Amino acid sequence: MLERRATVVGLIILLVVALLGCAEQPAPAPKPEEKKEPIVICALFDPRIPVLKADAEAIKTAVDEINAAGGILGREVVFIHEDTQRKVDIAVSAYRSAVVEKNCKFVFLEGVSEEALAIIDEGAKLYPNYPHIVISSQAAVGTTLKVMQDYDKYKFYFRNLPPDPDLNYRVPKTHFEIAKAIGAKKVALLLEEAAWTECARKGCEVDTPYGKVEMKAMKDWVPEEFGLEVVYVANVAVGQKDFLPMLEEAARRGAEYIFVLSSWYTDTITMTKQWAESGAKNIPVGYFGGPNQWGVFYNLTGGKALGTMSIFYDTPNVPPVTAKTKEVVKKLNAMGLAVDMSVHYYYSEVYRIKEAIERVGSLDIDKIIKTIEEMDDFEHTALPSQYVYFGYKNPNFHSYTGGYVLIAQFQCDGKPVWITPSELLKEAGFSEEVQKVSDISLYKSPEELRRTCSS
Repeated sequence: MLERRATVVGLIILLVVALLGCAEQPAPAPKPEEKKEPIVICALFDPRIPVLKADAEAIKTAVDEINAAGGILGREVVFIHEDTQRKVDIAVSAYRSAVVEKNCKFVFLEGVSEEALAIIDEGAKLYPNYPHIVISSQAAVGTTLKVMQDYDKYKFYFRNLPPDPDLNYRVPKTHFEIAKAIGAKKVALLLEEAAWTECARKGCEVDTPYGKVEMKAMKDWVPEEFGLEVVYVANVAVGQKDFLPMLEEAARRGAEYIFVLSSWYTDTITMTKQWAESGAKNIPVGYFGGPNQWGVFYNLTGGKALGTMSIFYDTPNVPPVTAKTKEVVKKLNAMGLAVDMSVHYYYSEVYRIKEAIERVGSLDIDKIIKTIEEMDDFEHTALPSQYVYFGYKNPNFHSYTGGYVLIAQFQCDGKPVWITPSELLKEAGFSEEVQKVSDISLYKSPEELRRTCSS
């Protein structure tokens, strides 16, 4: 009897234990979500130079926008600015610190070729242990020539600008198309005397694994390709202030169009003031780079820029190359910054990095480099996709490609009017919306503008 009772009690205990085991257990406390490492983007620019300050702010603006939209793959993007003072040794030191100490995976460098040439060699030493990407808007072909000659060593480097042969040839062609369209037959060439213009001044040959570049001096190819007579050529020294002798000589020789191959090293403000008071004042002037790409250029010259022409994007009314083109100009203008071409170049490249990382799905830099090379449909805020493709197996590998650009003329009250012939923009791949905005028939001579705008 006692044994039977003990057995029953034991069965009851086992049943209770079994039932308790079947009861729903409390869910384990969720593990705290691991915080993802941020993606660090570094900008190496001298903020004392207005155009370089705007470039750095454009990069930061893109980073802020990306973070506001959730970052990249759920990661925050950290922006770090380093001052180069436009000195090679300081730039290299800042670069090394950015990559090694600050874990920077993407480095944007100001467009100074001497810095870029030093940094690409330093980067080749760093890359095996610190994979990263460098992007710089500099002209000297020597950087990407290294990429082509020793890809595995230098593949991390990209140039968001055409190399100097393209920059001296394909981009200026727009000006000579305009000269022909307005009836000019004789042209004068004022060429900045700097390393990046050597191909224009002397001609050049560059032998690359993807083909040989052979370029004649501008004074030779302009007559051959455009049938324009070059009546005067002058080299403009960096820092030069007296342009009157050149302008007067261009007029004396009968020039009907003056093309100035300028950059930020040419004082186009002073040149414009002198042009407007010279015997050349009724000869149309077309500028390349420099403060002439700013909306405030007209005011900086005291209105003397009336009738001059330049590549121009610095206005909220800029032709909408993409949906973001007007937006970035408005944002930076609101910050008191002018927006030249390079600002668009750097802003756009931050978004290319974002897109490449998202396509790869990780921060595998080798895969990101390959993906960047394959992005033939990237939307840039200033240029059509075919100009900004890094994967061409030609001498522009890892560089932008030059071509027809949006040129505007300053007309009454400094209003920019785009005059690049629309058929050229169509050929270059600009949208119909952009083509409709630009029309060579809107061009007016400087003489006519002075007469009608002052009345």
